[in-house]
Amino acid sequence: MFGSRNRKRIADLQVRVEALIEQRDAAERDAADYLGAAKRTAARNAHLGDQLEAARNAAARRPSARHEGRIERLARAVAGLRKELAAETRRADRLQARLDDACGITTPAVEAGSAWQHRRSDRPLATKEDR
Repeated sequence: MFGSRNRKRIADLQVRVEALIEQRDAAERDAADYLGAAKRTAARNAHLGDQLEAARNAAARRPSARHEGRIERLARAVAGLRKELAAETRRADRLQARLDDACGITTPAVEAGSAWQHRRSDRPLATKEDR
């Protein structure tokens, strides 16, 4: 029924089928390797994306170098204004003391009468607003 020519052709086809089976198995292994690598890459990319987002959020909360310089300049200005305020307060206190002296408020007689002022009988009673 089968001639030698057909047997040879069948043997060639069997060899070819076995080669194709090996190629298919190798392709399936490669596909599985590539799929695993793709999944790992996707996971790594997601992780890096999360890190990038966290870094951007941290940078948004932190003032930039331009703002840091501005903050520094404003802090120096505030320190200078505080010094000026302290100097003006001292000047105003000295002027108030001179005015008190000129008006005679700091004389010993006024200081002696200060205790009398608290216990005098015609003194107005303190209201809730004065307290």
